[in-house]
Amino acid sequence: MQPIDEKIKLYAVRDFGQGLTVVMDFLRQNWKALLLYLTYFLLPLSLIQGLSLNGFMSGYMDLIGGIMTNASDPPMSLLYAGLSLLAYMALYMLGILLMYAVVYGLMRLYERGEGNLSDVSWSDLKPHFMFTLKRTLVLLLIGFAVAFVLVVIVGTVIGLVMYQNPALFASVYMLFVFFMLAVAVLLGPPLSLITPAYVFEDDATLIPAIKRGVRLGFKIWLVAVGVLTILSMIIYMGQQFISLPWGIMMFVKMLFGMGLDGLNSSYVDNVFYSFIYYLTAVIQCFAGFVLSAVPLIGAAFLYGHAAEKVDGMTVSDNIRNFDSL
Repeated sequence: MQPIDEKIKLYAVRDFGQGLTVVMDFLRQNWKALLLYLTYFLLPLSLIQGLSLNGFMSGYMDLIGGIMTNASDPPMSLLYAGLSLLAYMALYMLGILLMYAVVYGLMRLYERGEGNLSDVSWSDLKPHFMFTLKRTLVLLLIGFAVAFVLVVIVGTVIGLVMYQNPALFASVYMLFVFFMLAVAVLLGPPLSLITPAYVFEDDATLIPAIKRGVRLGFKIWLVAVGVLTILSMIIYMGQQFISLPWGIMMFVKMLFGMGLDGLNSSYVDNVFYSFIYYLTAVIQCFAGFVLSAVPLIGAAFLYGHAAEKVDGMTVSDNIRNFDSL
C-alpha cells in the first residue's frame, strides 16, 4: 500500500495483488473528489430515476393485482409499467455515460497533474470531462448498434426454432444462455479495456483504440479476469446490501397493495411510507452508480499495466518526448 500523498502511476507493471491494492490506494487519495463530482452529476439523475423505478413497480403491482381481481384495465397498467421501465433504462444509460466522464475525467486530470485531486475545481476538470464524455458517447453508440444487430440475429434464430420445432426451444435457450456466459467471460476483460485505451490517449483514433484495447485485454486476460471479478463481487455485495431497504419496502407494499384478505393497504398508501419508499429508491440508484465506479478504476489501471507491460508505454513516451526531458 502506497503512502497517501504519493503519486500513483497509471502506466506501471503490477501483479495480481497490486492490481487490487492500487485501486484502494487511488480511492484513499481521491475519494472526496470522486464522491463530490459523482454526487453533483448523478444525484439529480437518481432523484428522477427513483421515481421511474417506483413507477415501474407500481404499474407492475397494479397489473398483477388487476389480473388477480379480473379488473378491466390491465393494458393501462402494462403501458404505465412499460413507459416507467423505458424511462428508468434511459436514465440509467445517461448515468453510466456521466459516471464514465467523471471517473475517467478525474483520472486523466490526476495522471497529468502533480498531486492528488483534493483541491480540484470544475474549471480544471471540465476539459477532461468533456473529452471523456464525447469519446465514451461514441463507444456507447457503437455498443448499442452492435447489441441491436446481435439481438436481431439471436431473436430471428430463436423465432425460427420456435416456429419449426417448439419442443427444441428450451434446449436452444439454455444453450444460448451458456454460450453468452462463456462469451462474457472470454470477452469481458478485452472489452473493458477499450474505453481506457480511447480516453487516456489524446491522439487515439476510434478503430485503432478498439483494436488496441482488445489486444491488450487478451494479453493480460487472466490477471484482468481475477481483478475485475473480485472488484465486481465486492461491489455486487455492497449494492445488494444498500438495496435491501428498498426491496423490503417494495415487498411490503406489494403484499398490502394486492388487496389480500386481512391486509389493509392504508398502511402503505400514505405520504410518510411513500416518501421513505421513494428515498430508498433514490439511495439505491445513486449508490449503484457510485459503487460501479470502482471497477472502472480497476479497468483503467489494468489498461495502464497492459500498456506498460506489452507496449512499453513509458519508454515510448520518453523516446517521443526526448527533447523535453
